Amino acid sequence: MNSGTRLSLNNAVRVLFSGVNACFGGILARPGSLARAVAYQVILFVSLLLIGIQVITFVAIDNAVSTNSEQKIREELQLGKRIFLRLQVNRSQQLITAATILTSDFAFRQTLMTGHKATIASALRNHGLRIGASKMILVSPDNKVLADASESGGTSGGDSLFPFPDLTTEASTSDTTSAIRLIDGVPYQLVVVPVLAPTPVGWVVLGFSIDSKVAAELGELASLEVSFATWKKNEGWQLVASTMPAQAREGLLSMLMQAAPENPAQSIPNLSADGYVTSASTLASNRDGVVVAIVQRSLAEAISRFNALRMSMLILATVSMACTVIGSIMIARSISRPVTALVEFARRLERGDYEQSFSEPRAHELSELASALNNMRMAVSAREQQIKAMAYHDALTGLPNRALFNDRLSQAIAVARRLNHPVSVMLIDLNRFKEVNDTFGHHVGDLLLREVAMRLQGALTRSSDTVARFGGDEFAVLLPTTSAKMAENVARKILQLFKDPLAFETHLLDMEGSIGLATFPEHGEDQHILMSHADAAMYHAKRKRLGFSTYQAHLDGKLEMDMRISMSGELRRAVETNELVLYYQPRIHLPGRHACEAEALVRWQHPTRGFLPPNEFIPFAEETGYIREITHWVMNEAFSQSVRWRKQGLEVAISINLSVRDLLGPGFVAHCSTLLAKHGAQAQWFTLEITESVIMEDSENALATARQLHEMGFSLSIDDFGTGYSSLAMLKLLPVAELKIDRSFVMNMVNDAQDMRIVRSVIDLAHNLGILVVAEGIESEQALDLLTGMGCDVAQGYHICKPVPANAVEEWLVRRQDSKTPGLS
Repeated sequence: MNSGTRLSLNNAVRVLFSGVNACFGGILARPGSLARAVAYQVILFVSLLLIGIQVITFVAIDNAVSTNSEQKIREELQLGKRIFLRLQVNRSQQLITAATILTSDFAFRQTLMTGHKATIASALRNHGLRIGASKMILVSPDNKVLADASESGGTSGGDSLFPFPDLTTEASTSDTTSAIRLIDGVPYQLVVVPVLAPTPVGWVVLGFSIDSKVAAELGELASLEVSFATWKKNEGWQLVASTMPAQAREGLLSMLMQAAPENPAQSIPNLSADGYVTSASTLASNRDGVVVAIVQRSLAEAISRFNALRMSMLILATVSMACTVIGSIMIARSISRPVTALVEFARRLERGDYEQSFSEPRAHELSELASALNNMRMAVSAREQQIKAMAYHDALTGLPNRALFNDRLSQAIAVARRLNHPVSVMLIDLNRFKEVNDTFGHHVGDLLLREVAMRLQGALTRSSDTVARFGGDEFAVLLPTTSAKMAENVARKILQLFKDPLAFETHLLDMEGSIGLATFPEHGEDQHILMSHADAAMYHAKRKRLGFSTYQAHLDGKLEMDMRISMSGELRRAVETNELVLYYQPRIHLPGRHACEAEALVRWQHPTRGFLPPNEFIPFAEETGYIREITHWVMNEAFSQSVRWRKQGLEVAISINLSVRDLLGPGFVAHCSTLLAKHGAQAQWFTLEITESVIMEDSENALATARQLHEMGFSLSIDDFGTGYSSLAMLKLLPVAELKIDRSFVMNMVNDAQDMRIVRSVIDLAHNLGILVVAEGIESEQALDLLTGMGCDVAQGYHICKPVPANAVEEWLVRRQDSKTPGLS
């Protein structure tokens, strides 16, 4: 679609939408937004439908007009070209006639024979002026210019050569010749006629310049825009004459310069642009120059004759639109009245006015809507009352939620400021709640949360105290007029109530929690600061496994962050500079009590803090993910030590602990294979210990990795068995070789019959599954005898040997072979 069509179409659509907007204004100005919306949709649909039809019709007609106009223009251009060719023939004939008369004149031939150049030039000029020629040249038989009486050529010739010898050659065979040539960048229509006496004694050349006068004459005859352009090698294009306006003329020249090929004689570019239809013809061409005639017609001018038709179409479309909108308004009003009433009724409901019902309209469809709104009014009223009751309470436990707790805390602090008494808050986070959810399901987790809520309420005796659930496994307690010491007593009471596990089917679920305490105004005079400090104390209690902790300044988040950043850098340095030390704790096989294995235990020889046990840095390493680097270091050292021992004849297997990040991290199996190859060790020399939490973190990936390690030859052991929530089904799927009973059961079994029963049950369970049992935490000979009697396979503990460096293990093994005693000494 051309620019004129787009402009007309834009005008048409603008007028149509103006009519729609004018009609919509009356509707939209009336009250009732829903009624306006309904009316708007009805009118909009009909109006857009009509606009679409009008636009399609307009585009179709406009395209037809444009196509027809363009076709007419092209016909006019062909006619213009024919007129120009006819004009060119006529001018050529005129020149030939004039030249023939001149060459036949006896006086002219006599003058020519005298060789007087001035007289010859004068005769040429006089004759040329009679016909309006701009070029009058006499050429000798040897192609020299004898006389030049042109407007710019002087009055006499010299020794210069005639630049177009091909024309004289052609005239010698055909008596006359005619052609268009470039002379000094200007195109001329030239004719060449011989001067016979009776043989040719010279050639008369007459020519008309093809200039603005010619372009204007042709443009007037054909009603077209006419331009003449020339091209010369090393000079490019020039527009020598044109009837176009100055700006259009510059655009035409620009197109010629940009689009013209290197040899314009072979191909003339398409010059139709800027609203013009163009036709170009080559008038003359040779190796050094080209003359092109260009005829053009403005498409906009050709289409302008159809403006009256367009205006009629626009008027018709506007009238049709007005009639359509008026009819649509009448239909919309019949719908909008009852809809307006419904809107007003809905607004009353929005304001909370549920008292007055809505009288149903006559229309059946709206009657159903009104009935539904009345039913909704009653339902919303009932639910609103329920929502108000639940807005500040937790749906699961019935406890106040965070919003109500914060409101009560704010009021309690305001009262405490006036009366100068303390206010204490607690933040409580359950330990291992995620394991309960993941193992038994969310319904059991919800049961545990309700039980925790009930026990917390049981720990508080005053009506002013508040227990709230913040979400997940996080609870809070508000204790107005309670000091920090008094709050600590309440925390101890809560922890005591948590000691009794929750019985679920055949399982006992622990209810351990970590409590953080903060007191106004001692630990903060703003409720947000107070809660933040309580959160810091709770995090400290969880990390240190303290049960509860009261806020202290060093627990501030920034200080804690500084410590964490410092610890992270120090751990990285410890691995890189070999500050870590590997200790080994031997194990003996029961009942023979011979040494069979040693557990590798990492220690940190810190340059400023001294000798650090694992519980000082391993939890942080697991939390930050740096445990992987530590495990890689431990395995590298253990593999190397195992090879050295076996070279000494000490065939002692080594047990290595793995964390959840090790087992579930990418590339762990490949790293183990690389280390074995590096040290020349065999996987059968090592046992990898996995905690139950590793299995439950991501059972699918854990099982896949465990099977790969088992296929490589590693023995697998479940560490701290009995402290997690792993199922027998999971234990059955794991390719484990042994279970390691947690020290908490072994250390107290001598004095605690229940712990003894648990140990015996684990041993029987493991043996029934074909799995060996390792008991750790043995601190007496009596415990060793009891385990031997129960059929335990392997024992480990301080009574046998404490964790010692590798050289001390070697000494222990030698002494043990000599003394046959279980002790180190």
